Order: sequence, then C-alpha cells, then structure tokens
Amino acid sequence: MRTIGLITGHASDAIPASYRDLVECPPVAALTTVMADGSPQTSVVWCDYDGAFVRVNTMRGFAKERNMRRNPRVTLLCYDPDQPLRYLEVRGRVEEMTEEGADRHLDDLASKYAGRPIRYFGDAIPAHFAETESPVLCRIRPTHVVAVDATAGGETAMTATLARGTPTVPADHLDLLTRPICGVFTTMGGDGQPQSSLVWVDFDGECARVNTTLERQKGRNVLADPKVSLLVVDPENTARFIQIRGDADLVSDGAVEHLDALTRQYTRHPRYYGFVYPVEQETRETRVICRIRARRITLDAIHA
Repeated sequence: MRTIGLITGHASDAIPASYRDLVECPPVAALTTVMADGSPQTSVVWCDYDGAFVRVNTMRGFAKERNMRRNPRVTLLCYDPDQPLRYLEVRGRVEEMTEEGADRHLDDLASKYAGRPIRYFGDAIPAHFAETESPVLCRIRPTHVVAVDATAGGETAMTATLARGTPTVPADHLDLLTRPICGVFTTMGGDGQPQSSLVWVDFDGECARVNTTLERQKGRNVLADPKVSLLVVDPENTARFIQIRGDADLVSDGAVEHLDALTRQYTRHPRYYGFVYPVEQETRETRVICRIRARRITLDAIHA
C-alpha cells in the first residue's frame, strides 16, 4: 500500500529542515495573492528564504504587487516538476514591501537561479526594462506550513475551460492541460487566506474540472466561495505557463470514474483507492468534480 505523508505547522519556524530546499530557490514557486474582488491570482515567481521570511521580488505596479499592498495574505506553493509528489505550501502574511535593497536582492536571486553571478536587468531580461520598472522586495512571514511527501499521485484532478462566453485556451498551450503535468490549484479559505495544493491536471475540451471531496479543505472552501485559480507550469521551461482564474461548481456524478481515469493517466494504476489511499477510504469520502468556469486566462512569464 502506498500512502501520503503529511506534516503541518503553524509558526514561522515550522518549515521542516528537510523541506528548506523548497523555499530556497525552488524550481517552481507559485505565489497566490488576492484580487480586489476576492478571487485568487497565481503567478510563477522566484523566491528564497532568510530563516525567518520567505522573500519574493516583483515590480512596482504589477498585479501581485498591488494585491499584496491591499491584502497581505498570500500563499506560496513550492515544488520540483521532476518530483511533484513532494511539495511545500506556505501560507503567510506580507510584513514588508520595500524598494530599498530590492535591486540587489533581485540580482542575488537571478544569480542563484542561473548558477553564476549575473545581473537581472541585462542578463536575465533586456536591460531596457530597468528604465521603466522598479523592483520591490516582499518579505513573507509564514503562519501555516503544509509539507507533503506522497509516494503516489496527487489528491485531485483538473481540466481547463473552453466554454461559450469565457476565455479560450490557445492551441499552443493546450499541451499544458493534456500532458500529465501537475498543476497548482488555489481556493479561498474562510478567513480570506488563499490555500494552494499540487494536483493532477487533464483536459476534456469543454470545462475545467478538479476532483476532490466534500470532506477535504478544497471542497469545503469551494462550497463557501467558488472563486478559484489553476496554474500549470511547463516542467521543461518554467517561464511558460497557463493560469486560469474563474468560478467553480461541485458535481458528484461520475466523480469516482473521473478520479480513476486520472490515476491511470498519471500512474498507470487502474484505481485511485487501493493505490494512493486504502480501499476502505472510498466509503468515508464524498467525491466531487470541481467544474471551473474561466473568467480570465493568463499565459507565460511577463519577461519571458
């Protein structure tokens, strides 16, 4: 039997030492901020950790910068696409946003990710961006940490949206929703704090769907607030991604079959229960498909 291991903490020092690599320049860090309408907005960022704060760097006037100034509650989901069964969710509050030292921090981040000393403006992106953009260093204090190390598959499944009257997924990004690539699914907690988890993703050509249960936090969150976001990052090129923001409904019909189909796609095992969780767990959970109606679709890093 394969199982999912879970560690949770509730303090700034709750990031387990064995997971520090996932806040110190992780291959993918998905930052979720809260839009003015209360919906989650998720984007790919660089981050590092100074022992007390998780630090990200953005630009003055960017959507996530405006969101953090208005609402300091954020969530980071950090993972390695080559090891998607192990990830770290850090929920927290932005305690400081400053332009002082932001250029130096951005150069340090760029050098860490490049593996050699470089300048962000001029090496990572064209130098002319320095004339119009001002880096902002954001320090995030963790308030709740969830560290997951699963030996088999994720907990949910997802699809993208192609419905009448909604944004459509460009053909050149459909592969991010049809290949077995894990995505970051974010719901809104009752306290207004975004909550993210790593999920399985698929695409049916019509609607976005996430497979979860009414008993799990994701399901409870969607029942209370349908605003959600999905971010899928290309594991071969982390500057290439698709973010879908929208509203979600929960449907029980066909939920177990949908989950098993995803289990086969991602693991080649015929059934979810008996592989990820014990068979008897199926009788204790109410499986539902979370259908996402896209309101906005965002593609790729701004400085790609």
